[in-house]
Amino acid sequence: MGLFGGKDESSSASAISSDTDFADFAASTVESIVNAATSVVASAATGGSDAPPTSLPVRPSIFGDEHPWYAFWLRVSPKDFITEYFIIGFLTLMVTWHFIGVSVNRKIAKKWILKNVPLLQREYARVGFQRTLTTTEEAKEDVAAGKFVGNEKDMIREESSQEFVHYTSGRMNVLSTVFNIKLKGRGNPFLWCFEVVTSFFMDSFAAPSDTVTITTYTSDGADASKTGGHNSRYDGFVWGVVNKKAMATHRSARYDLSLTKTVDTPKLPAWLTVMTESAEITDTMLTKDLIAAIEKIGNGFQYLAITDQPIDKPTSTSEFDKAKKRIVLHLNIESNDDTSALMEYFLRLPDFLVANAHFRPEVAKKVRSTRDEERRKLEKAEDDKKAEERQAAKDEKKKADRDAKLRGLSADEQKKFLDKEKEKEMKKAAKKQVRRV
Repeated sequence: MGLFGGKDESSSASAISSDTDFADFAASTVESIVNAATSVVASAATGGSDAPPTSLPVRPSIFGDEHPWYAFWLRVSPKDFITEYFIIGFLTLMVTWHFIGVSVNRKIAKKWILKNVPLLQREYARVGFQRTLTTTEEAKEDVAAGKFVGNEKDMIREESSQEFVHYTSGRMNVLSTVFNIKLKGRGNPFLWCFEVVTSFFMDSFAAPSDTVTITTYTSDGADASKTGGHNSRYDGFVWGVVNKKAMATHRSARYDLSLTKTVDTPKLPAWLTVMTESAEITDTMLTKDLIAAIEKIGNGFQYLAITDQPIDKPTSTSEFDKAKKRIVLHLNIESNDDTSALMEYFLRLPDFLVANAHFRPEVAKKVRSTRDEERRKLEKAEDDKKAEERQAAKDEKKKADRDAKLRGLSADEQKKFLDKEKEKEMKKAAKKQVRRV
C-alpha cells in the first residue's frame, strides 16, 4: 500500500508472480499424471514391454514390507516354528500315552473280574453293580453252565485311571464282598517312572504293581432275622498268612496285624509265615486246603488276614468299638496265576469260621486282654486330653481375671502388683532348683 492509501505495486507484482508459479506447478503435475496414465493404458493395449510403465510409489503394508497383510506364508518359514513343533509333539505323545495306559488298565481289571465271575455267581445272589440276580429260575441254568448273567458293563466301576471296584452281596454269613483293584499308573508316565526309580533306591517304597484287595464283611449274627434264626457268630481274633517279602510293609501299614506275633511253621513253605495271637488259632485256621491253594499261586500271594480290628490305628474309644469282623485277601495280579482254588476257599471261609472259630475260654480271655489293654491306652489318652483342655480353660480364665484386675489399678498399683508377681515366680523357681539338688 502506498503512502496515500494506494496499492503497492511491488506486492501486487509478487502476488501475480506467486499465482503464476502455482498455476505452472498445478498444470505440470496434472500433465505428468495424465501422461503417465496414458502411457500405461497404451502399453496395456499394445502389449508393449520395452519400457517399464510409469506408476505411483507402492505404499508399504502394516508389517513394513512389500507383501499384503494377509500373506503370512511369505513372511515366515517352517524353521520359525521349531519350539511349537516340539510342544505339539510332546503333548500329542502324552495324550496318546495316557489313553493307551488307561485302556490297558481297564482291560486288566475287567479281564481279572470276568475270570472270577462264574465262581462269584455260584456263591452270591447279586454280582456286580446290577439288579440281575443269580438265584432266579432263568439264571440258574446259565450259572450252572458257567455262563455270564447280566450286563458286563455293570460288573466293574472305574474310580480312577488306576482304581477299579467290584461288589457282590447276597450270601449266608456274609454282608458283602468288595474287590478293590489298584493298578500301575500306566496313564501317567511321570508318576510311573517316579515310583519305579524311588522303589529302586529306597526299600521303604514298594515297586509299582497290579494288586487286588478283596474284603469280605461277615454277618457276625446280623443276618439271624433273615435266615430263620441261623447264628453266624464266631469268636473275634486277628490271624493271617503273610508273604515274608512283604511282611514288614503290611505289618507297619495295618494296625490289626501289629497286634499279632510272627510264627514260622513247618507246614508252610519257607517264603510264608503266620501272624497270630494264639497257637490254638493257628492250628484251627491253617488247613491243608488253604496251604495248597496258596502254594498254587506262588509269589503273587501277599497275605490273607482274618481280623476284628481296624486297619488304621484308632484314635478314640468310639473308633475302637466300631471295628467290624472282616476277611481280607491281598494278591498281585499276574496273567498266568491260577487263583481259582484260593478264591473258592476264600469265599467259603466265612462258613468255616462260623463252624470252627469257637475257641476255649483261655484263648478267648487272652485275645480279649489284648483288646482291653489297647482300649485302656485310648481311654488314658482321652483322659489326658480332657485334663489338658480343662487346665487350658482354667489358665485362660485366670489370665482373663488377672488382666481385668490390672486394668482397674493405677500405674503405681500396677507396678507393685507386677513386682509382687515376679517375686512369687522367683521363689517358685528357687524351690524347684532346691528340689532338683
